[in-house]
Amino acid sequence: MKAFLCALTFLTRIPLPQGRSFTARDFQNSSYFFPVVGLLIGLFLTGIWLVARVVFPSQITGALLVVFYLVITGGLHLDGLIDTFDGICSGQAREKVLMIMKDSRVGAFGVIAVFTVLILKFSFYSLIDFTHLPFLLLAPTAGRQAMVWALVLFPCARKQGLGYSFNVYHDFRKLILTTALTLFVFVYFLRVTGVIVFFAVGLFSLILMKYLSCLLGGLTGDTYGALCELAEVFVFLLGFGVGGEIW
Repeated sequence: MKAFLCALTFLTRIPLPQGRSFTARDFQNSSYFFPVVGLLIGLFLTGIWLVARVVFPSQITGALLVVFYLVITGGLHLDGLIDTFDGICSGQAREKVLMIMKDSRVGAFGVIAVFTVLILKFSFYSLIDFTHLPFLLLAPTAGRQAMVWALVLFPCARKQGLGYSFNVYHDFRKLILTTALTLFVFVYFLRVTGVIVFFAVGLFSLILMKYLSCLLGGLTGDTYGALCELAEVFVFLLGFGVGGEIW
């Protein structure tokens, strides 16, 4: 339970009772609960959509979903997206890229990346209907599942920092269990199509993780956040792209 609360505290801004402390092992175990937290975020957004669609036109509903997503997550993963794109688009050597990613200043490439992701999410949120509603649940779940894969399957580029706190403990049995439960959620909402979407997201995430790991000599907390956001966008692209013909 402490590991779950640790994941909830780290990934969201949901208010929890004060005075609770977490150990290093709680942080390490908490990563296996990331997809559960993602599903809770999806449920929260679904609730907002069900209420807002009755009152507002679709564009305003989409904008509200973007705002509430930022509120509940604190923009945590978008910050990682910004730093990652500022670094990898700089054209510098590996060590310089890692230094750029640690810099608190925001560069042009980071702004372009976050604007692109937010405008895509706004578009997806504005187009959601009951046919595509499962993707509002599944996208945040898939994004956090991708983070678990990254934490367990790939090395950390730095031996310090927040990302390393989650990366040092690898339990492949828990990874298999977490992956299986996430696959079950996909199948529950999308039936056989859920298997296709799940493995497509897995392949996309694996390719992205491999690319970033080769480029940086491992992954960082920023790349985990970027992976989460890009995996979410990929799920929506599947849902509104080719998926629109087969659901």
